[in-house]
Amino acid sequence: MIEIYLQNKLDRYKLFKYFKAGLHAFIRNGVVELSLASDRLIIKVDESFDFQETIKPVLIEALKKHVIETKEEIWLLDIIKNVFYFEDSEEQTQILAMAKSILSGERLELPNVTKLFTCENIIYDAFRAFLTRNCQFDYESFLTFRLKSYLDRLIDCVEMSIDEYQLEQEYQNLIESFRYYLKKRTPKLYSVHLLLDESYTFFDEFFQQISEEKLEQYLDREIIFEKGIPIQEIVISPLVSIAPKELHLYCDEVNNGVVQSIQNIFQERVKLYNKDFFWKNSHKMKF
Repeated sequence: MIEIYLQNKLDRYKLFKYFKAGLHAFIRNGVVELSLASDRLIIKVDESFDFQETIKPVLIEALKKHVIETKEEIWLLDIIKNVFYFEDSEEQTQILAMAKSILSGERLELPNVTKLFTCENIIYDAFRAFLTRNCQFDYESFLTFRLKSYLDRLIDCVEMSIDEYQLEQEYQNLIESFRYYLKKRTPKLYSVHLLLDESYTFFDEFFQQISEEKLEQYLDREIIFEKGIPIQEIVISPLVSIAPKELHLYCDEVNNGVVQSIQNIFQERVKLYNKDFFWKNSHKMKF
């Protein structure tokens, strides 16, 4: 007989629900008896029935699901507040959302993110090593003392989330400063055509290429954020410095980070086309 002591009434009923759903066929066939007492959850398995390969995996999956669905978010928020000392509720909410997106596998581009994908395995292995046909344990104590590796992973996740949150804040502040700059800046050219191919090529309204020397002349040194990068490899600072009223952007990858940044900065000033459209129009202008 397995007895799991749960002080929290909601935990008792939720875990009971998970066990009941997973063990439904075994309960119906009389192999398993599942019951609730005042402070514990009781599971009895027929002694003649295989526990290790049949019942135990179902119990572990239910326990793992309960931890992830009812405890993970609470622990993440606690770490944000009490380990990293973020007190502002809006910041807490945004960092929590970032952490959950990382754990769900939505931020695969981040360095070292793959080590967080072992979180569920850590929970599973902890219950697998402990759970037997006949055992008694306090659920909260188990979570505190036997899931330390899991909590360490959550701390790593929050730390990564904070880094990403702060980078995002810096990015948004930069975008806002560029938008403000554009409102005040007198356009150096009414329109610019920008071709994003293997490199970035600037053209004026007559599809005449703007030379590197001319871009250097347009460039406002006070707003350069691509520090230490040659002029031929930067695109946003020259564009903002020129501050065109119309920006015609030609590319085939709309999800490109540079393209999205340009759209965020220039907003309604941007018109997006594919690269073939550029060659057609530039040919007409030249002839």
